Amino acid sequence: MQRTMAPSPTSSPKRSQGRMNRVFPHAGEFRTTPAPSSPGSFGAVRKHDVHTGVDLYCPDGTPVVAAERGTVIAVVPFTGPGTDPPSPWWNPTRAILVEGVDHVLCYGEVLSHVEVGDVVQPGQAIGSVLRVLKEDKGRPTSMLHFEMYERGTTEPVWWHPGEEKPPHLLDPTHFILRLLRC
Repeated sequence: MQRTMAPSPTSSPKRSQGRMNRVFPHAGEFRTTPAPSSPGSFGAVRKHDVHTGVDLYCPDGTPVVAAERGTVIAVVPFTGPGTDPPSPWWNPTRAILVEGVDHVLCYGEVLSHVEVGDVVQPGQAIGSVLRVLKEDKGRPTSMLHFEMYERGTTEPVWWHPGEEKPPHLLDPTHFILRLLRC
């Protein structure tokens, strides 16, 4: 059964890219992208993986909102000891995958407030950011991890160092930068 959820009363979608309403994917006050050379940028090679998204740093509990209209196609474990592969250095979090007109957006490191089959609107609350890092090493410990995939993708990928970029994984940096200009 497909539920259509109304936008939250505090949402204020803005027109972007002409034909579609799109909004920045979290409701926090601090809105920026990581520097290209930082561990939170797309494609950054890290100890255990190559980063598959863009980390949008914000406090634990920050509301996560749908960046565009779409249908929730998956809500899956994302980080923590129970994931495949396990990541015991991170706290357990979830990922919400929403398929829109042009692609699938993945909102990771969150607590989900939606279910598979829900139709969401731009600016609608879909979750909240969780603290992902167990240890404070002087870097942000909570963030919205934002990924983008080709339509038809149904789960997030793990990109291992030394491997080619998974073919259906897209760099969301320009998408986020366009939203920041709105």
